[in-house]
Amino acid sequence: MRGNYIYGRLGKCVSKARKKRGFTQEDLSGITCLHRTHIARLERGELNPSFWTLLSLSRKLKISLSYLLRGIK
Repeated sequence: MRGNYIYGRLGKCVSKARKKRGFTQEDLSGITCLHRTHIARLERGELNPSFWTLLSLSRKLKISLSYLLRGIK
């Protein structure tokens, strides 16, 4: 159950950063080479993303990896 909470917080952070940059899930999908449904599931907290996925998202969203992980305990 704890994992779901963490993934949910992480997903909300990704969603917030994506919207702040004005990207749709489709836009983010195109620049990260992740499928749109993968991004949608990540934002809903249904996935345990790999380090490389998080790194790719942080680079494309122009935010630090630590920003993505901030507040997740």
